[in-house]
Amino acid sequence: MLVPQERRALVLLLLVFGLVAGGAALLEVLGPAPFAVPFSPDLPDGTLAVVRGPVDQVIVAGGGHLICRVGGVRVFMPASTVPDPAPVTGGIVECYGLVSTYGGVRELVLRQAGDLRRVDQE
Repeated sequence: MLVPQERRALVLLLLVFGLVAGGAALLEVLGPAPFAVPFSPDLPDGTLAVVRGPVDQVIVAGGGHLICRVGGVRVFMPASTVPDPAPVTGGIVECYGLVSTYGGVRELVLRQAGDLRRVDQE
């Protein structure tokens, strides 16, 4: 049997756990959209950004990576983040990712497959 101090400590622990689990679930439901800013070449590396537009070009790189040009912005998709089905030229997509510089060119790097949404099918 628990003494009163132990019961209060257990209740507080359960409340904190509930708050943390609820916050994590809320952030998962919201996704990256509320926290992303529109892509701009002036953004510092590591900024969460979004780009929306037509897929102008799709290049399959070594190792299964994809490099797309979406609305004039280069979007790099590591092999582990390429969605199924993969984006095709002419489709309209919305991409969330981190701004990065590779070879002197600014690009958006996806973090997971869910960070690319096809908006031409909505």
